[in-house]
Amino acid sequence: MALSRSTSGALLACFTALLLTARAATAKQPNILFLFTDDQDLLLGSMNYMDAITERVQSKGFTFENHHATVSLCCPSRVAILRGQHAHNTNNTFVSAPGGGYNKFVLSGEDRDYLPHWVKRAGYRAEYIGKLMNAYSTDNYAIAPKGWDHFDGLLDPYTYIYLTPAFSLNGQKPVYYQEHQTDVIRAKAYGPINLSYGGEPWYLTVAPTSPHQQFNDKPLTTRVPQQTGMWPPVPLERHMNLYPGLQAPRTPNFNPATQNKPSWIGELPVMDETSIAFSDETYRRRAQAITGVNEMFHELLDILEDAGELNNTYVIFSADHGYHVGQHRVPAGKMLPYREDTQVPFIISGPGIPHGNTSLPSNHVDIAPTLLTFLGLPQDQWPKFFDGRDLSPYWSANEEQLRATLNPAPESLLIEFWGPGAIEATGLNLDKTSDLRNTYKTIRIVGADYGYLYTYWCTNQTELYDTVADPYELSPLDLSAPANAPVVSRLNGLLLAAKSCEQDGCRAPWSILHPDGSVRTLKDALASKYDAFYASLPEVHFKTCLLVQSRFNEQPFYPFTDGVGPSLGSKFRQPTDDYGVNDTSSSTPAKRRIAGRGTPFVPLEEGHRGAVYRGPEAIEATKREFTDEELDWQLGGVSDFYVEYTGA
Repeated sequence: MALSRSTSGALLACFTALLLTARAATAKQPNILFLFTDDQDLLLGSMNYMDAITERVQSKGFTFENHHATVSLCCPSRVAILRGQHAHNTNNTFVSAPGGGYNKFVLSGEDRDYLPHWVKRAGYRAEYIGKLMNAYSTDNYAIAPKGWDHFDGLLDPYTYIYLTPAFSLNGQKPVYYQEHQTDVIRAKAYGPINLSYGGEPWYLTVAPTSPHQQFNDKPLTTRVPQQTGMWPPVPLERHMNLYPGLQAPRTPNFNPATQNKPSWIGELPVMDETSIAFSDETYRRRAQAITGVNEMFHELLDILEDAGELNNTYVIFSADHGYHVGQHRVPAGKMLPYREDTQVPFIISGPGIPHGNTSLPSNHVDIAPTLLTFLGLPQDQWPKFFDGRDLSPYWSANEEQLRATLNPAPESLLIEFWGPGAIEATGLNLDKTSDLRNTYKTIRIVGADYGYLYTYWCTNQTELYDTVADPYELSPLDLSAPANAPVVSRLNGLLLAAKSCEQDGCRAPWSILHPDGSVRTLKDALASKYDAFYASLPEVHFKTCLLVQSRFNEQPFYPFTDGVGPSLGSKFRQPTDDYGVNDTSSSTPAKRRIAGRGTPFVPLEEGHRGAVYRGPEAIEATKREFTDEELDWQLGGVSDFYVEYTGA
């Protein structure tokens, strides 16, 4: 059965007509403003501190209540949005070498065919301010991200140090500001959003780091390089006394007395008073930090409203992934397959978007196809490699109708992770704060009246939750119980197929197992006539816990393949399997080394902490260029690695 790129033609035609009607009432193509935060939870109440979104975007826009990140980690999640592909296809699977990072993104050639190129193809100006992805740094800033008309990006290793933010404008020599990062990004966004560019429609992402933990430095002290660690975020000074006594939500899965989980999570002790206090401090600081972002978003919306542009602007809000603060005995962090880490806010308002919500599942690979619909780019100009679907039909009919008619049916979500897990905390009474046994593959089922979370870990342990009966994912089902055997066999088969899916297969993973189209949902697959087929399938498996994706390590796949294994997106990118190898030699003159020798951390002088917002001119006056000495990699004290890059 042929599967459409998005959904049924009738629903898509309906939305397209509404969109064209909305555009006909305006003098130009609608603008697009994407407000994008870092590590912002949905389920723990962070939106309570963001009325710029809840009152000015959500109140008149459309909310996706079951939107999930594809990887609960910054860089692979961001690349998934920029490319519309799962991480197993981009092969950008971690925040640093050898799994991922900006260098790997460039080496793969994926930077030659991603979101800003499509934005410009549609006749828009493409701009980006803030954090793009990990490992864009003071070491490789000159290899500016391709495609953007205006790119003003945060640079590692200062991205998570709030009081000395470093930026590069379009690949120019880095500058740093003696100002709080949130206010700097606010000032930088003021210019582009306040200009009309002669009536040219624009796309702008504003991406603050907040409320991410502060890394590399002890907060609220004079910078001393030896004081490294992971600490709560540093809010603007004007917000530091807000919400006294605020605590992390005591959800049922907060520091549970009984922990029945696989891998390293199952070995964690009950949090002691020090760890609980750290969770509470982290939660309060996150609320304060989000308040600063909320101020920024209010101002940007005010500018658009005062200019008469807000009603002609799609405003999109989301985060790269979620966060946990004490859930499952982890004082602070992400990287896990559970809802707190993967479920994120996703809200859209703008011309032709009705007020409403949906519980239909969606994930980050769906954002790019949806944006291209807003941009008005014909589908014959879309990239062929999309794994995601256009979500515009989600607001064109009621859920019951959509579940019955959308093709492919929206029900399953693939979530993946490669590499170590981490507790983002320093100074606690813990035996360790990271563990290599955190690679896993997950299928989340979001049905109309049923739901499951099925995860296979690199330790070759499996867990299954009934997420309707057990929404906090505390009590795994007995996999050996005969009553659970049909669900276990179907979800194993679905995960076996989805973990190497691409294109149509990712949008309709049941079709990989049933190409005749006879199965659209788990309920269909549970028919007894399929028992023998699912019983015949091998179990998802890892040979060991690796830091990177490896075909050999993750066999078997379905459909069953020869010794070469599945494509894993390699048809649409350059090979990156050997990225990060310590090899300084190159026999090919056309190749050059990029950003290979680590990123130096040099202490910089702090300045204004944000007691008041001082405006673009005053903030711009605090900047200075890095000196050549500050950019010298030999000061970095980090491990060497080299990569080769061919081409411009």
